Parts: sequence; structure tokens; C-alpha cells
Amino acid sequence: MNAGKQHIDTVLLAKYFSGETSPEEIRRIEVWIARSEANCREFDELKQTWDLMDKTGHSQKINIDEEWTYHLNKIHSYKVGKKNIFSLKRIIQVAAAVIFLFSISLVARHFLLHKFVNTRLAETTEISLPDGSKVTLNAHSKIIYSKNFALNNRMVRLTGEAYFEVRKDTALAFIITMNDAKIEVLGTLFNVKAYKKSDKIEVTVTEGKVSLYEKDLRKKQVIATRGERAVYDRNQKVVKKTINADQNYMAWKTRKLVFDNDNLSKVAETIGEVYHRKIVLANDGLDSCTLTTRFEEKDLNTVLKVLESTLDITIEQKNDIIYLSGEGCN
Repeated sequence: MNAGKQHIDTVLLAKYFSGETSPEEIRRIEVWIARSEANCREFDELKQTWDLMDKTGHSQKINIDEEWTYHLNKIHSYKVGKKNIFSLKRIIQVAAAVIFLFSISLVARHFLLHKFVNTRLAETTEISLPDGSKVTLNAHSKIIYSKNFALNNRMVRLTGEAYFEVRKDTALAFIITMNDAKIEVLGTLFNVKAYKKSDKIEVTVTEGKVSLYEKDLRKKQVIATRGERAVYDRNQKVVKKTINADQNYMAWKTRKLVFDNDNLSKVAETIGEVYHRKIVLANDGLDSCTLTTRFEEKDLNTVLKVLESTLDITIEQKNDIIYLSGEGCN
């Protein structure tokens, strides 16, 4: 047994071979390769398999079964005399290899046929889709779409938050899928909030018309129009529609904040979401404070200084958490 050999996540390697890894992930792979010659050999073998799939992945006539059989026979079979003899250990090894190669094939084909866009902490990014539609991703968000997007469908998969500017196409509906729900439009402007940790999926419409429904239950769709918000409750599995009363639903994108006699707890929550920081009231009495003001493209320090001087509160930062303290505003 080679004590230096340790397995690595095959999905991570697939990301690496397709050029989708972050600097941190690249460093992790390099460390793993350097640990032993066995790891280095395993990496080279998987790279050869990936290169072969990259050459054949776009072919419509590729026979996956034959491809895996070829590799299994090449790597795992052996002859004793005129017959192939497999011990129990060899059978187990072959079974494991089949599962491993099948997993690699699924992951590889997924990466070959789709495009991925991710954002990190305090980062937003705008992308243009092949049909001319635009998507702006908020922090900690991801969008996946087919490399054949707009040819026979306009489907994307979203995790996190994004603002969509969908180009109208009456022939192809624009469909956004999440784990629990789907959104369908023809052409419109709207914001989608669908973070994994949240128990709700929210769609706020700026222009046009949006359909929101539980996955595979299109007959129960709820249609929201300009100025409305549709919300899917993941726990209750229902979709409801309301008038949008949140002036700051796009503040993460525009950096424009408007407060109109809002309680400090609400102000802190909104600022925290926009600037991706956790802001906590040190005591309940501070929620009696209200704020009426407007910020346009200001950095977080400027916003906090305005709060501090306007409401006569003290602001402290400890372990990446911002604390607001004071006597309150009775």
C-alpha cells in the first residue's frame, strides 16, 4: 500500500481540467499532486481521460459504453494463459473503476456542455447571454446555462441573487430554474432572490410580466407584473403575490439606498445585505431610532458615519461584525 496516495474530489479535478478552478482550488490540487508519485500518476491518467473526452465530447455519435470498456480493458484486465481470470479483489477494483469513470463522464460532459459564472464575497458581475439578455449576479451567486443556449431553449439555473434584463423572444420562453421553483418570462426586467439558506424565493418585477411556480406545477403559477413581488415559500410550498414595498430591492446592484422613517433594525438589515456585512444592534432600545435619508453610490464607511452622527450612536467592529450601540431615541 502506498501511504502517500490520497484520493481527491473528482469534481474538483474536472473543474481544473476545464479551467473553472479558483486560485485556492488550484493550490489544493498542486499540493495533492506533490504528496506522492502515486498521486502524480493518478492525475496524469485522469488528464488523459479528460483530454480524450474533450476531443469527443461534442460528437453526437460518441458511444460512452464502448469508451469506458476500452479504458477498463486497458487498465484493469490481465491475462493468465489464454483466459482472463479475475479474483474477487479484481472484481471489486473493476466495479470501483466503472463507478469512478462513470462519475467522471457525467461531470466531464456537464462541464463540456455548460457555462458557469460564480461570484464571491462582496463581488458582483454582469454577463451577456448569447440571446442578448443581460444578467447581473450578486455576491455568493451562481448561474449555469447550456453552451447551446438560445438555439433551442433559453434555460438557466440560478443559485443566489441576480437581476435579469431579458430580451424578448416570443418563440423561446426564458426559464430560470432553482431547486424548488421555476420562473418563466418572454421579455422583462426583474430581480430574483433564491439563496440556498433562505426559506423563500422572491421575484420582484421592474417591467413586464413574470410567472413563478413550484417546479413541475405550472398550472399553479402566479403572475407578477410591474411593481409586484411573487414569493415562493419553500416550507409551505405555496406562491403568493404582493405589492412591492421595498424601495431598496435593487440597492445591491445600484448602490442607491432610500430610507423613509425606517426603524434602525430595518436600516441595519438592508445596509448589511447591500454591503455584505453583519450589522447588529447592541440593545433593543436602539430600534426606537428611525432614519430618513438617501445614499447614492457611497461606501460602507461613509454610510456608517452618517448613521453615527445622525442618530448619536457608537459603531464598533469586532470579528467582522459591526455593532451599533447607544441609549436609543425615545
